[in-house]
Amino acid sequence: MEPTSTHLDPDTLARLAIDALERTAFVLADPCGDSTNLPAADTFARIGFSGPSNGSVELHASRAFARNLAASILGCDASEISDVQAEEALRELANIVGGSVITALGGSDCRFSLGLPKLGRGSADETDTACVLDAEGERLEVHCQYARAA
Repeated sequence: MEPTSTHLDPDTLARLAIDALERTAFVLADPCGDSTNLPAADTFARIGFSGPSNGSVELHASRAFARNLAASILGCDASEISDVQAEEALRELANIVGGSVITALGGSDCRFSLGLPKLGRGSADETDTACVLDAEGERLEVHCQYARAA
């Protein structure tokens, strides 16, 4: 079976991230046209994938977004969340969004594999497919870069 998509546009990437947030953490988010009013991203997670295309998904988030995400997943108040828990939650979201991306790229006959999510930034740049989400007043950027494997 052929892949359902050979290109991810920013709207599709945003939809995948929004669906993942709603499904796993009950966090509401919307695409953000003007992100200047959102806090800066200072927490980063990435996950690589390989298969018919090789690439990665990176999440750039405000620290408060990561805390709110962890609090929602764990069912507690954001003030109770440590930096480690916030980072673990962002890595888990990278894993979930990465899985959604490879499914979108590979279709029902998905022949991709995901690596392990890691903290930190990769080589995201302006040639990536990217979107900025406003998640209840906090920043979440989703970057995806990939190229067909040789």
